[in-house]
Amino acid sequence: MIMKYLFINYLVIITVFVNQSSGQTTNALNNQNDVHYTNLRTQIKEQPESALKLQIAQLSLDKAKNELDTLGMANAYYFLSRLDLQHTLTYADSLIAITRNKNYKRYPALGYLQKGNNAYEKGDYQRALELYLSASKFAKQNNNEYLYRTLKFNIGLLKNAAGEREEAQIIFIEHLNFLDENLKYKKIITYNKVLFAIADSYIHSKELDKAEAYINKGIEQTIKTNDTSTYSYIVVTSGVHQYFSKNYKKAIDSLAKGKRLILKRDESQIRVATCDYYTALSYHSLGNEDLSIEYFKNVDRILKQEKDIIPELIPTYDYLIAHAKSNNDVEQQLEYINTLLKLDSIRHSDEIYLTKNINEKYDTVELLSEKEKLINALEEETFLKEGTITKLISFLIILLALATYGFWRSYINKKRFEALLKKQKNKEKTPPEFTAIIPEMNSKEEIDIAEDVVEGVLKKLHAFENSDKYSKKYYTLNSLAKELHTNSAYLSKIINVYKNVNFANYLNNLRIDFAVDRLTSDKSLHSYTIKAIAEEVGFKNAQSFSSAFQKKTGIYPSYFIKKLNG
Repeated sequence: MIMKYLFINYLVIITVFVNQSSGQTTNALNNQNDVHYTNLRTQIKEQPESALKLQIAQLSLDKAKNELDTLGMANAYYFLSRLDLQHTLTYADSLIAITRNKNYKRYPALGYLQKGNNAYEKGDYQRALELYLSASKFAKQNNNEYLYRTLKFNIGLLKNAAGEREEAQIIFIEHLNFLDENLKYKKIITYNKVLFAIADSYIHSKELDKAEAYINKGIEQTIKTNDTSTYSYIVVTSGVHQYFSKNYKKAIDSLAKGKRLILKRDESQIRVATCDYYTALSYHSLGNEDLSIEYFKNVDRILKQEKDIIPELIPTYDYLIAHAKSNNDVEQQLEYINTLLKLDSIRHSDEIYLTKNINEKYDTVELLSEKEKLINALEEETFLKEGTITKLISFLIILLALATYGFWRSYINKKRFEALLKKQKNKEKTPPEFTAIIPEMNSKEEIDIAEDVVEGVLKKLHAFENSDKYSKKYYTLNSLAKELHTNSAYLSKIINVYKNVNFANYLNNLRIDFAVDRLTSDKSLHSYTIKAIAEEVGFKNAQSFSSAFQKKTGIYPSYFIKKLNG
């Protein structure tokens, strides 16, 4: 939903308000740098025009270079990277180059953060995550607790956007608790946006009661603190929540209010499209098809004029294509289908989710077949119209590209299925022993835990893995540590070092292996819904199960079941 458009705004806030010391060895130098940083920021903020802001930052850089003042140069590079968007990466790289081997609390972490922001805006989420992790490493290394915590929160936002809701929610709530316990870091707008992030994530995972609690708290806080910006986000989120709660009239009212606030603030048109999309769905659920289509057309108009999209809005074209088809409007059907296909090629959106949604809604072969029929019908009626041949050629090129992609995707999925099935059969032939096989300690990195403790925990983990407890019970790191009679810090380190994954992925991998085993051996499960299978093997919902299954195996569970059924 609108989380994507919160993301960069949130990063801007935290990078401006990171007021930690510079990391020099004396308090005098710490205070001196803080004064320089704060004064430079104030001078820039006071300038009414962008050109003057840039001039102040550039003069500061020139002065620092003349004085061989590394920290002064770093401060200037940082503000230049935020002000001169065409050269953000150049300034950020310069900042990193001069501070990489220093122990400054702000730097080079903020340089990596700026580069991460830039990658995120370009839709390169994998690169953004790598850069945020680098920034996080330096912030931790240089004892910048607030920046480290904030970067972890930003990584949570990326996880949320990638569909890893449970992990994201743990990070968000941990960050909220950190702010509550450290009032010196508890900025009003920052705190409110964390509340919004939690509510938005719970809506995505369909945990509506939890979402409602944070929406109510967010509304109360934003009104109390006069935070009109975040208030508009939460009002829209409240409308989406009402839609999923099937309170369609209340949803329409909240979304209309949110839309007015957005237009008043002249914010992203995509946020307007989000309001219109859920308003259209609400009217559709109430049986008012005319108003529903009117709002879906608004969404279509915005998606065509904007350079960015979000995958949640793509189902708009389900309704528009069906409406055009019911009216026998062949040209309109072609226009909507063509728009849908174009959206699939926009790399600035989340490419993985966009492709997934289109593949789920429209089987490629069926979509191409429908297009062929429509083109034939249109050719008979309008063959003599100007530009018909050119349009047909364009359609054929698109068809060829889609067909090629479809064949390639089918081939890759088939190979992955065969590999997964072969692995499962080999596993059945040689079942795991019940005695744990303990890796050589000297083959692993030093983790500062006694060898007998490591061996004991690994044996207990082996027994845990050969049970099916993880499919029946919700585990946290703390609850599993308690069950295994160890502490969470030891358990986390041992899993990271010896299992080569974090705790959340460790559990997910066990559950996916269990799911593959059950689906392969028990044909009755094939008639279950994905949601039912997910709950059977320990996942909270179908979305997190499908995401984890695809991440581990390369294919979705629906495809795996389909191939098992022949």
